[in-house]
Amino acid sequence: MLETQVLIVGAGPVGQMAALLLARQGVQSIIVDRRQTRLTAPKAHAVNSRTLEICETAGISAEKVRTTGAPPDEAGWVRFVSTLTGAQFGHLPYERQQDDVKDLTPFPLSNIAQPDFEELLETELASCPQVTLLRGTECTSVTETADGVIASLAPTEAGPEKVSCRYAIAADGANSPIRSALGIGLEGPEGLQHNVMIHFEADLRPLVADRPGILYFLFEPDAQGALIAYDQGKTWVLMHGFDPATTSPDTFDDATCISLIKKAVGADLPDVQIKNVGPWTMCAQVAERYRAGRIFLAGDAAHRFPPTGGLGLNTGIGDAQNLAWKIAAVESGWAGETLLDSYETERRPVAQINTEQSLENAGKMFDLFAALYGADPEKTRERFDAMCKDPAVFPELAPAIELQRPHFDSLNLQLGYRYVSDAVIGAAPVDRSAPIDISRYVPSTQAGAILPHQWVQKDGETESLLSLIPMDRFTLLAGPDGGEWAERVKAFTTPIALLVEGLDFEINPGWHGFTDLPDQGALLIRPDRHIAQRYASVCSAEQLSNDLTSLLSHKEKELLHGSRA
Repeated sequence: MLETQVLIVGAGPVGQMAALLLARQGVQSIIVDRRQTRLTAPKAHAVNSRTLEICETAGISAEKVRTTGAPPDEAGWVRFVSTLTGAQFGHLPYERQQDDVKDLTPFPLSNIAQPDFEELLETELASCPQVTLLRGTECTSVTETADGVIASLAPTEAGPEKVSCRYAIAADGANSPIRSALGIGLEGPEGLQHNVMIHFEADLRPLVADRPGILYFLFEPDAQGALIAYDQGKTWVLMHGFDPATTSPDTFDDATCISLIKKAVGADLPDVQIKNVGPWTMCAQVAERYRAGRIFLAGDAAHRFPPTGGLGLNTGIGDAQNLAWKIAAVESGWAGETLLDSYETERRPVAQINTEQSLENAGKMFDLFAALYGADPEKTRERFDAMCKDPAVFPELAPAIELQRPHFDSLNLQLGYRYVSDAVIGAAPVDRSAPIDISRYVPSTQAGAILPHQWVQKDGETESLLSLIPMDRFTLLAGPDGGEWAERVKAFTTPIALLVEGLDFEINPGWHGFTDLPDQGALLIRPDRHIAQRYASVCSAEQLSNDLTSLLSHKEKELLHGSRA
């Protein structure tokens, strides 16, 4: 029987990121995946600013992700067209990929095909002795014991059949067998739309040279859907809706798919290679629970979004970060096990908000198709042909396209959420009924918020404040008159980093302008860079101990040298 600290089921981006983050904090893990190799279908492509911040902490350069993916000048637009080469009804920018967003985040969103992103993760994992990756190995069951989990494995070749671990993370996909075995249900609608994904290779760059983009929404009635340009010179996907009541997924053979692609492109293509074809069903669901004892759900196993918004992979990476630091803290002995309860408390509301937004985006897109086609199905072709000749004669079209703008500009969803849990002190309640402007991100140092990016000077160099925050401990970020915090930090056995503005770094627009705190104040930052507590002045060591005891769910752990918390 193999033994490890954490078993991770699923070697997709969420499972691999969880293993990598755990390894960076000294925690061993085994990843098992039933597939012998990585999936080759491109799937997700948007790696947003928050995910890139997490990549940096895990040792994967955001610049490497950016240069591996599609260049912004090719992937910076969403276009609404009859066909790829036909009439264009409108276009919108795709997220904020240019340098002008760097006052808000050091890492603009990148577009990279999921297999390429996974390759970056797996390459980094190969250098981590704490991680063992077992491909071609299915996890058939997980059983909780008094102090851990026993997992049964079914390797396709000779290999281990049992794993003993402290915790298990189910990152085994949208149809998670582990979630089902645990009896955890899903909340939200399913069967919203049936689609086929057609992954093909063709050099279409010459056809889009004068209107590059990452997404092309197609309104040709015989080939409606979307073309995704992962690499304009090679890798494309056609997403096409179908009715399973009248069309079997089996009808999408290579010949049918090539015919659909040619209609979608609007031109004859002599060299098209079909790589993958697969049906999928749009859902908008979140797991009822994220935890069953020592077994946790993460990524698509915990939430299934419509693809409208590019939020699925990114939400899953956030799950991995949240769970990894908490498991590491417990395993390192400076947190109590009940800290792990806050994983569901913090991450499930994020998934609910992102599910609702993805569903709203999908609804607006359905409305756009309806506005274009009109109310009378028998006149769809006539109306469509007239619109292709002169879109201006249909005034309802432009406003319907403009309504899609938030769908492709969601920086506030990426960076503006706050946690409210026992792992945060003083967090104001979040009003879920209040409308969210998903595009307008206003940096905040409220308790529970993500520490905002600011350019700072350190040792004569300009860098992001975020890069100064270690991932394996809490950090006290203190104002220029906060030198007394050093004495407080020295009193602790729990690892705490101290950074004093004016001594360790210099910030513009100054400490007060950034934090709205006095110069003796401080922000207590968690390892995941969320703000755990705000201090208006230097507190006593006992008060800081009480706060950490609360945040880390300690019952008996000694936090102060020579005393018991």
